[in-house]
Amino acid sequence: MTDCIVVGAGITGAAVAAHLARNGVSTLVLEAGDQPAYGATGSSGGLVRAYDPDPAIAELALASLVRYADPSEWASATAPLHKVGAVTLAAPEHVGAFESAAAALRAAGWPAEVVTGVNEVLGVVTNGAVALVEHGAGWVDPVRVTGDLLDQATAAGADVRFGTRVTGVVPATAADGNGPDAGVDVVIDSGAIHSARVVLLAVGAWVTELEFDSEVWATTIRTRSIQTALVQRPPGACAHATFIDLRTGGYGKPVDDQASLIGYPLLEWDVAPGAALPPDAAHQSRTAEVVADNLPWLQHSTMLKAIRSADAFADVGADVGAGVGDVLVATGVPGVWLCRPGSGGGVRVAPEIGRRTAQALTGALLSEP
Repeated sequence: MTDCIVVGAGITGAAVAAHLARNGVSTLVLEAGDQPAYGATGSSGGLVRAYDPDPAIAELALASLVRYADPSEWASATAPLHKVGAVTLAAPEHVGAFESAAAALRAAGWPAEVVTGVNEVLGVVTNGAVALVEHGAGWVDPVRVTGDLLDQATAAGADVRFGTRVTGVVPATAADGNGPDAGVDVVIDSGAIHSARVVLLAVGAWVTELEFDSEVWATTIRTRSIQTALVQRPPGACAHATFIDLRTGGYGKPVDDQASLIGYPLLEWDVAPGAALPPDAAHQSRTAEVVADNLPWLQHSTMLKAIRSADAFADVGADVGAGVGDVLVATGVPGVWLCRPGSGGGVRVAPEIGRRTAQALTGALLSEP
Protein backbone atom coordinates (compact mmCIF):
# COMPACT_ATOMS: atom_id res chain seq x y z
CA MET A 1 0.00 0.00 0.00
CA THR A 2 1.28 3.47 -0.93
CA ASP A 3 1.68 5.92 1.92
CA CYS A 4 0.16 8.85 0.02
CA ILE A 5 -1.59 9.29 -3.31
CA VAL A 6 -1.54 12.84 -4.68
CA VAL A 7 -4.34 13.43 -7.18
CA GLY A 8 -3.32 16.17 -9.61
CA ALA A 9 0.04 17.10 -11.15
CA GLY A 10 -0.39 20.84 -11.22
CA ILE A 11 2.14 23.06 -9.49
CA THR A 12 0.74 22.46 -6.00
CA GLY A 13 0.45 18.70 -6.33
CA ALA A 14 3.95 18.54 -7.79
CA ALA A 15 5.38 20.61 -4.93
CA VAL A 16 3.69 18.40 -2.34
CA ALA A 17 4.88 15.22 -4.06
CA ALA A 18 8.49 16.44 -4.22
CA HIS A 19 8.57 17.18 -0.49
CA LEU A 20 6.72 13.99 0.45
CA ALA A 21 9.17 11.83 -1.47
CA ARG A 22 12.14 13.62 0.08
CA ASN A 23 10.55 12.99 3.50
CA GLY A 24 10.69 9.26 2.81
CA VAL A 25 6.93 8.94 2.18
CA SER A 26 6.07 6.50 -0.62
CA THR A 27 4.15 8.68 -3.06
CA LEU A 28 2.02 8.05 -6.15
CA VAL A 29 0.90 11.00 -8.29
CA LEU A 30 -2.12 10.49 -10.55
CA GLU A 31 -2.82 13.07 -13.26
CA ALA A 32 -5.77 12.99 -15.66
CA GLY A 33 -3.95 14.98 -18.34
CA ASP A 34 -1.15 13.77 -20.53
CA GLN A 35 1.39 16.28 -19.25
CA PRO A 36 2.28 18.33 -16.16
CA ALA A 37 0.27 21.48 -15.44
CA TYR A 38 -2.61 20.27 -17.60
CA GLY A 39 -5.24 22.38 -15.82
CA ALA A 40 -5.23 25.88 -14.36
CA THR A 41 -1.47 25.84 -13.72
CA GLY A 42 -0.71 25.71 -17.43
CA SER A 43 -2.83 28.80 -18.08
CA SER A 44 -1.48 30.83 -15.17
CA GLY A 45 0.39 34.04 -15.82
CA GLY A 46 2.97 33.06 -13.22
CA LEU A 47 3.29 36.50 -11.60
CA VAL A 48 5.12 36.21 -8.30
CA ARG A 49 5.53 38.90 -5.66
CA ALA A 50 5.75 38.99 -1.88
CA TYR A 51 3.15 41.67 -1.18
CA ASP A 52 -0.36 40.62 -0.28
CA PRO A 53 -2.94 42.44 1.85
CA ASP A 54 -3.33 39.21 3.83
CA PRO A 55 -0.22 38.80 6.02
CA ALA A 56 -0.61 35.01 6.01
CA ILE A 57 -0.51 34.90 2.19
CA ALA A 58 2.39 37.38 2.17
CA GLU A 59 4.38 35.04 4.41
CA LEU A 60 3.76 32.09 2.09
CA ALA A 61 4.54 34.18 -1.00
CA LEU A 62 7.82 35.48 0.41
CA ALA A 63 9.01 32.01 1.41
CA SER A 64 8.11 30.79 -2.09
CA LEU A 65 9.92 33.70 -3.76
CA VAL A 66 13.08 32.86 -1.85
CA ARG A 67 12.89 29.34 -3.25
CA TYR A 68 12.11 30.55 -6.78
CA ALA A 69 15.30 32.65 -6.65
CA ASP A 70 17.55 29.88 -5.30
CA PRO A 71 19.14 27.63 -7.97
CA SER A 72 19.87 24.93 -5.39
CA GLU A 73 16.13 24.35 -4.93
CA TRP A 74 15.68 23.09 -8.49
CA ALA A 75 16.56 19.91 -10.34
CA SER A 76 17.74 21.98 -13.30
CA ALA A 77 20.17 23.86 -10.99
CA THR A 78 18.73 27.05 -12.51
CA ALA A 79 16.43 29.40 -10.64
CA PRO A 80 13.13 29.80 -12.54
CA LEU A 81 12.53 33.37 -11.35
CA HIS A 82 12.68 36.10 -14.00
CA LYS A 83 13.60 39.16 -11.93
CA VAL A 84 11.92 41.88 -13.96
CA GLY A 85 10.46 43.51 -10.85
CA ALA A 86 6.91 43.62 -9.56
CA VAL A 87 4.71 46.69 -9.14
CA THR A 88 1.49 46.69 -7.13
CA LEU A 89 -0.68 49.77 -7.69
CA ALA A 90 -3.44 51.14 -5.46
CA ALA A 91 -5.38 54.34 -4.85
CA PRO A 92 -3.41 57.04 -2.95
CA GLU A 93 -5.41 56.52 0.25
CA HIS A 94 -3.75 53.11 0.59
CA VAL A 95 -0.27 54.60 0.98
CA GLY A 96 -0.27 53.94 4.73
CA ALA A 97 -1.13 50.27 4.25
CA PHE A 98 1.56 49.99 1.57
CA GLU A 99 4.15 51.62 3.84
CA SER A 100 3.34 49.16 6.63
CA ALA A 101 3.48 46.20 4.27
CA ALA A 102 6.78 47.34 2.75
CA ALA A 103 8.26 47.80 6.23
CA ALA A 104 7.19 44.27 7.18
CA LEU A 105 8.76 42.85 4.02
CA ARG A 106 12.02 44.71 4.64
CA ALA A 107 12.05 43.44 8.22
CA ALA A 108 11.79 39.93 6.79
CA GLY A 109 14.79 40.61 4.56
CA TRP A 110 12.90 41.33 1.33
CA PRO A 111 13.60 44.72 -0.35
CA ALA A 112 10.42 46.70 -1.00
CA GLU A 113 9.69 50.39 -1.41
CA VAL A 114 6.66 52.62 -1.82
CA VAL A 115 6.74 55.14 -4.65
CA THR A 116 4.38 58.11 -4.97
CA GLY A 117 4.08 61.13 -7.23
CA VAL A 118 5.55 59.57 -10.37
CA ASN A 119 3.94 58.79 -13.70
CA GLU A 120 5.81 55.56 -14.42
CA VAL A 121 7.53 52.80 -12.47
CA LEU A 122 9.58 50.11 -14.23
CA GLY A 123 7.72 50.70 -17.49
CA VAL A 124 4.27 50.67 -15.85
CA VAL A 125 2.19 53.87 -15.95
CA THR A 126 0.74 54.66 -12.54
CA ASN A 127 -2.08 57.10 -13.42
CA GLY A 128 -1.89 58.69 -9.99
CA ALA A 129 -1.62 55.44 -8.07
CA VAL A 130 0.73 54.72 -5.21
CA ALA A 131 3.11 51.88 -6.09
CA LEU A 132 4.67 49.17 -3.95
CA VAL A 133 7.79 48.06 -5.81
CA GLU A 134 9.71 44.79 -5.39
CA HIS A 135 12.77 44.80 -7.64
CA GLY A 136 13.60 41.19 -6.75
CA ALA A 137 10.23 39.77 -7.82
CA GLY A 138 8.86 39.05 -11.30
CA TRP A 139 7.48 35.91 -12.91
CA VAL A 140 8.05 32.19 -13.38
CA ASP A 141 6.99 29.74 -16.06
CA PRO A 142 4.45 27.56 -14.18
CA VAL A 143 4.80 24.65 -16.61
CA ARG A 144 8.58 24.59 -16.28
CA VAL A 145 8.37 24.84 -12.48
CA THR A 146 5.83 22.01 -12.31
CA GLY A 147 8.00 19.79 -14.50
CA ASP A 148 11.04 20.49 -12.36
CA LEU A 149 9.14 19.66 -9.16
CA LEU A 150 7.95 16.37 -10.66
CA ASP A 151 11.54 15.58 -11.65
CA GLN A 152 12.51 16.14 -8.02
CA ALA A 153 9.68 13.89 -6.89
CA THR A 154 10.61 11.01 -9.20
CA ALA A 155 14.31 11.36 -8.33
CA ALA A 156 13.32 10.89 -4.69
CA GLY A 157 11.32 7.76 -5.50
CA ALA A 158 7.79 9.00 -6.30
CA ASP A 159 5.75 7.32 -9.06
CA VAL A 160 4.08 9.83 -11.42
CA ARG A 161 1.42 8.61 -13.85
CA PHE A 162 -0.26 10.71 -16.54
CA GLY A 163 -3.48 9.97 -18.41
CA THR A 164 -4.97 8.52 -15.24
CA ARG A 165 -8.30 10.06 -14.31
CA VAL A 166 -9.59 9.49 -10.80
CA THR A 167 -13.30 8.70 -10.69
CA GLY A 168 -13.81 7.90 -7.02
CA VAL A 169 -12.19 7.94 -3.61
CA VAL A 170 -13.68 5.69 -0.94
CA PRO A 171 -12.67 4.20 2.42
CA ALA A 172 -10.94 0.89 1.77
CA THR A 173 -13.47 -0.89 3.98
CA ALA A 174 -16.26 0.06 1.59
CA ALA A 175 -14.47 -1.31 -1.45
CA ASP A 176 -12.74 -4.48 -0.32
CA GLY A 177 -14.15 -5.49 3.04
CA ASN A 178 -10.98 -4.81 5.00
CA GLY A 179 -11.12 -3.89 8.65
CA PRO A 180 -11.23 -0.42 10.18
CA ASP A 181 -8.47 2.08 9.37
CA ALA A 182 -7.55 0.08 6.27
CA GLY A 183 -6.78 3.22 4.29
CA VAL A 184 -8.32 4.72 1.18
CA ASP A 185 -9.05 3.27 -2.25
CA VAL A 186 -8.66 5.49 -5.30
CA VAL A 187 -10.60 4.28 -8.32
CA ILE A 188 -9.38 5.34 -11.78
CA ASP A 189 -11.20 5.41 -15.10
CA SER A 190 -9.89 1.98 -16.17
CA GLY A 191 -11.56 0.48 -13.12
CA ALA A 192 -8.27 -0.23 -11.39
CA ILE A 193 -7.92 0.59 -7.70
CA HIS A 194 -4.88 2.09 -5.98
CA SER A 195 -4.78 1.91 -2.19
CA ALA A 196 -3.10 4.41 0.11
CA ARG A 197 -2.94 5.31 3.75
CA VAL A 198 -3.89 8.90 2.91
CA VAL A 199 -4.98 10.76 -0.23
CA LEU A 200 -4.41 14.41 -1.11
CA LEU A 201 -6.69 16.04 -3.67
CA ALA A 202 -4.64 18.73 -5.42
CA VAL A 203 -6.94 19.07 -8.42
CA GLY A 204 -8.00 22.71 -8.14
CA ALA A 205 -11.22 23.42 -9.98
CA TRP A 206 -11.63 19.75 -10.89
CA VAL A 207 -12.48 18.92 -7.29
CA THR A 208 -16.01 20.18 -8.01
CA GLU A 209 -16.48 17.26 -10.44
CA LEU A 210 -15.73 14.62 -7.79
CA GLU A 211 -18.61 13.13 -5.85
CA PHE A 212 -18.34 12.39 -2.15
CA ASP A 213 -20.72 12.14 0.77
CA SER A 214 -19.35 15.40 2.16
CA GLU A 215 -20.91 18.77 1.33
CA VAL A 216 -17.57 20.58 1.58
CA TRP A 217 -17.35 21.02 -2.18
CA ALA A 218 -20.69 22.76 -2.51
CA THR A 219 -20.15 25.09 0.42
CA THR A 220 -16.56 26.23 0.02
CA ILE A 221 -15.24 25.54 -3.46
CA ARG A 222 -16.39 27.26 -6.65
CA THR A 223 -14.95 27.41 -10.13
CA ARG A 224 -14.30 30.66 -11.94
CA SER A 225 -13.20 31.37 -15.48
CA ILE A 226 -9.76 32.81 -16.11
CA GLN A 227 -8.90 34.50 -19.38
CA THR A 228 -5.66 36.16 -20.37
CA ALA A 229 -4.31 37.45 -23.67
CA LEU A 230 -0.90 37.32 -25.28
CA VAL A 231 -0.04 40.52 -27.16
CA GLN A 232 2.88 41.57 -29.32
CA ARG A 233 4.44 44.83 -28.24
CA PRO A 234 4.76 47.42 -30.99
CA PRO A 235 8.24 48.60 -32.06
CA GLY A 236 9.67 50.98 -29.52
CA ALA A 237 7.47 49.83 -26.63
CA CYS A 238 9.62 49.59 -23.53
CA ALA A 239 10.04 46.53 -21.40
CA HIS A 240 8.07 46.51 -18.17
CA ALA A 241 7.83 44.82 -14.79
CA THR A 242 5.03 42.49 -13.81
CA PHE A 243 2.19 44.44 -12.24
CA ILE A 244 -1.31 44.36 -10.84
CA ASP A 245 -3.47 47.44 -10.49
CA LEU A 246 -5.71 46.88 -7.47
CA ARG A 247 -7.96 49.73 -8.60
CA THR A 248 -9.02 47.96 -11.78
CA GLY A 249 -7.89 44.35 -11.40
CA GLY A 250 -5.79 44.62 -14.55
CA TYR A 251 -2.41 42.90 -14.60
CA GLY A 252 0.41 42.05 -16.95
CA LYS A 253 3.86 40.58 -17.40
CA PRO A 254 6.53 40.49 -20.11
CA VAL A 255 6.87 37.09 -21.74
CA ASP A 256 9.95 37.82 -23.83
CA ASP A 257 11.55 40.70 -25.73
CA GLN A 258 8.52 41.06 -27.99
CA ALA A 259 5.39 39.90 -26.20
CA SER A 260 3.47 40.49 -22.99
CA LEU A 261 0.63 38.70 -21.25
CA ILE A 262 -2.26 40.78 -19.93
CA GLY A 263 -5.29 39.88 -17.85
CA TYR A 264 -8.41 41.18 -16.16
CA PRO A 265 -10.86 39.21 -13.96
CA LEU A 266 -13.54 37.33 -15.86
CA LEU A 267 -16.22 36.94 -13.20
CA GLU A 268 -17.96 33.93 -14.67
CA TRP A 269 -18.59 31.47 -11.86
CA ASP A 270 -19.39 27.77 -11.58
CA VAL A 271 -18.04 26.82 -14.99
CA ALA A 272 -17.18 23.25 -15.90
CA PRO A 273 -13.38 23.17 -15.55
CA GLY A 274 -12.89 20.63 -18.31
CA ALA A 275 -15.14 22.35 -20.84
CA ALA A 276 -13.43 23.69 -23.96
CA LEU A 277 -15.00 27.13 -23.75
CA PRO A 278 -14.09 29.61 -26.50
CA PRO A 279 -12.46 32.88 -25.44
CA ASP A 280 -14.88 35.67 -24.59
CA ALA A 281 -14.28 38.26 -27.32
CA ALA A 282 -15.95 41.08 -25.39
CA HIS A 283 -13.84 40.36 -22.35
CA GLN A 284 -10.73 40.27 -24.51
CA SER A 285 -11.48 43.79 -25.74
CA ARG A 286 -12.27 44.96 -22.22
CA THR A 287 -8.98 43.52 -20.94
CA ALA A 288 -6.99 45.53 -23.48
CA GLU A 289 -8.97 48.65 -22.63
CA VAL A 290 -8.41 48.30 -18.87
CA VAL A 291 -4.73 47.36 -19.01
CA ALA A 292 -4.00 50.16 -21.51
CA ASP A 293 -4.24 52.52 -18.50
CA ASN A 294 -0.95 50.99 -17.37
CA LEU A 295 0.51 50.04 -20.75
CA PRO A 296 -0.59 52.73 -23.22
CA TRP A 297 1.17 51.03 -26.11
CA LEU A 298 -1.57 48.37 -26.05
CA GLN A 299 -3.59 50.68 -28.30
CA HIS A 300 -1.09 49.89 -31.06
CA SER A 301 -0.32 46.25 -30.22
CA THR A 302 -1.27 43.04 -31.99
CA MET A 303 -3.36 40.49 -30.13
CA LEU A 304 -1.72 37.09 -30.64
CA LYS A 305 -4.12 34.81 -28.76
CA ALA A 306 -6.51 34.56 -25.84
CA ILE A 307 -6.09 31.85 -23.20
CA ARG A 308 -9.07 30.60 -21.22
CA SER A 309 -9.15 28.20 -18.31
CA ALA A 310 -10.75 27.82 -14.88
CA ASP A 311 -9.50 27.80 -11.31
CA ALA A 312 -10.82 26.89 -7.89
CA PHE A 313 -11.81 29.69 -5.56
CA ALA A 314 -12.63 29.25 -1.91
CA ASP A 315 -13.98 31.16 1.04
CA VAL A 316 -10.82 30.99 3.14
CA GLY A 317 -12.70 32.41 6.10
CA ALA A 318 -14.98 29.37 6.22
CA ASP A 319 -13.90 25.73 6.19
CA VAL A 320 -10.80 26.15 4.05
CA GLY A 321 -7.61 26.21 6.11
CA ALA A 322 -9.39 24.74 9.11
CA GLY A 323 -7.60 21.42 8.80
CA VAL A 324 -4.02 20.47 9.60
CA GLY A 325 -1.47 23.27 9.60
CA ASP A 326 -3.88 25.63 7.81
CA VAL A 327 -2.96 23.99 4.51
CA LEU A 328 -5.18 20.90 4.53
CA VAL A 329 -8.95 20.71 4.51
CA ALA A 330 -10.66 17.63 5.90
CA THR A 331 -13.27 15.95 3.69
CA GLY A 332 -16.14 13.63 4.46
CA VAL A 333 -13.93 10.63 3.66
CA PRO A 334 -11.50 9.60 6.43
CA GLY A 335 -7.91 9.84 5.24
CA VAL A 336 -8.76 12.09 2.30
CA TRP A 337 -7.59 15.69 2.39
CA LEU A 338 -8.14 18.64 0.12
CA CYS A 339 -5.15 20.87 -0.52
CA ARG A 340 -6.00 24.50 0.16
CA PRO A 341 -7.14 26.00 -3.17
CA GLY A 342 -4.97 28.73 -4.63
CA SER A 343 -7.94 31.03 -5.42
CA GLY A 344 -6.11 32.43 -8.43
CA GLY A 345 -2.72 32.78 -6.71
CA GLY A 346 -1.51 29.21 -6.40
CA VAL A 347 1.72 29.73 -8.32
CA ARG A 348 2.80 32.52 -5.95
CA VAL A 349 2.67 30.27 -2.90
CA ALA A 350 3.13 26.76 -4.32
CA PRO A 351 6.70 26.05 -3.13
CA GLU A 352 5.91 26.90 0.49
CA ILE A 353 2.40 25.40 0.44
CA GLY A 354 3.96 22.23 -0.95
CA ARG A 355 6.50 22.07 1.86
CA ARG A 356 3.97 22.73 4.62
CA THR A 357 1.39 20.35 3.18
CA ALA A 358 3.95 17.56 2.90
CA GLN A 359 5.08 18.27 6.44
CA ALA A 360 1.50 18.07 7.71
CA LEU A 361 0.80 14.85 5.81
CA THR A 362 4.06 13.28 6.95
CA GLY A 363 3.18 14.15 10.53
CA ALA A 364 -0.28 12.64 10.13
CA LEU A 365 1.21 9.42 8.73
CA LEU A 366 3.82 9.17 11.46
CA SER A 367 1.18 9.67 14.13
CA GLU A 368 -0.88 6.72 12.89
CA PRO A 369 -0.46 3.37 14.63
